[in-house]
Amino acid sequence: MIALALALSAAAALRYEVTASADARVLTVDAQIAAFPDRSGELSVNGGAEEFVRDVAMLSAKGALPLERRGDSWFAPGCAARGCAVRYSFALREAAAARNDDDVAALHGDVVESPPGSWLLRPMHATGNAKAELSVTMPEGLRFAAGLPRGPLTVDAIAELPYAAFGNLRVEKLDLDGVSVTVAIAKGPRRQTGEELLSWLRDSAALTASYFGRFPTAGALLLVLPAIGSEVHGRARGTFAASILLFLGTDLDNAQARASWELVHELVHLGFPSLRREHHWAEEGLATYVEPIARARAGELSAAKVWGDLVRGLPQGLPQPGDEGLDRTQTWGRTYWGGALFWLLADVQIRERTGNRRGLEHALRAVVSHGGSIAESWPLRRALEVGDRAVGTTVLQDLYAKLGMAPGDVDLQTLFRKLGVVMNGNSVEFDDRAPIANIRRAITGVQ
Repeated sequence: MIALALALSAAAALRYEVTASADARVLTVDAQIAAFPDRSGELSVNGGAEEFVRDVAMLSAKGALPLERRGDSWFAPGCAARGCAVRYSFALREAAAARNDDDVAALHGDVVESPPGSWLLRPMHATGNAKAELSVTMPEGLRFAAGLPRGPLTVDAIAELPYAAFGNLRVEKLDLDGVSVTVAIAKGPRRQTGEELLSWLRDSAALTASYFGRFPTAGALLLVLPAIGSEVHGRARGTFAASILLFLGTDLDNAQARASWELVHELVHLGFPSLRREHHWAEEGLATYVEPIARARAGELSAAKVWGDLVRGLPQGLPQPGDEGLDRTQTWGRTYWGGALFWLLADVQIRERTGNRRGLEHALRAVVSHGGSIAESWPLRRALEVGDRAVGTTVLQDLYAKLGMAPGDVDLQTLFRKLGVVMNGNSVEFDDRAPIANIRRAITGVQ
């Protein structure tokens, strides 16, 4: 058996010891729960996982006392008053088969993905910043991996912790200039060799770190799971910690993987705070804009490819009749390309106002240095203010005032002409005599 202590605190209000069965089919959980201010003693898990919590009992010198269940919760009034020990099981693989939902539990080959909030029973009305302690014991040959908070685990964090996985995993630690990232790869046949895959993951993380000045989120998990054919897609999840699910087709070869954009897109998400729903355009637009630029600076894409894709893509982000601004018009085009247009305009205007000495990356580096990663929830205005202070302008706040709640007026043709980006059929040509051609070169790192 292999034991892994995930988070330790000196005075934990909750202590969990989780033991997986021989095939990780069932989790047995022993929980030590301190007294908490709720007379009902209500305990539960994240929504959708309740039916897979089984045999909940409070332990005492007299034996195990089954806890009353009402609706989606279990009730232990004595536990609330004095603290208690609780034992239960969680039908992990049954939950994965029944739900097939990565936010509850899902089976991917021989690996079960399930966030800790699904299988950690906890007080519903405990003090949110109360400390928690978690250890997971796996059978020989299987591994557990999870995205972890940078500080101590808290009761509030349990419900929001991102993706975690149990199963036949290769687990590696990447050290990116002192920032540790966990890579967990589902074992199995694939065209990429294990070392090719790990090298690509490391290089992608490194070029992301280069753009942001450092890798933006310590303790992040990059979980690589199998997919059909040559497909590549992913999802980043944050709040309290950070994880990325990356689905890679088993027929994907190394060249195809390195040519794909999806991994760096998801990694860029780690470098900006989690925002309210109406600001989704800021998160997705940032990843859409920064991904090709970061890859171009690392030599993975040509400047012509980057600017050609922007010329073709950005018109999809322009406001259409009836548009009410980025916050209120949540179409696909406005979310991804409208958001990307916001960040391009910001990059250009910051460089214009600072004599090309500062760019968008300097604003984003300041956000990251203030703790503004995907693991933290911020108001958008806070991120914009921090970025503006770092570059000595009000560009970000001014652009948001113009485009957030109104369609705004953006002349893309004039912008590209000033940058010296000229389309000749399907090909891009550059005019280095254009008024701000130096800004175009600085953005993609070609001087």
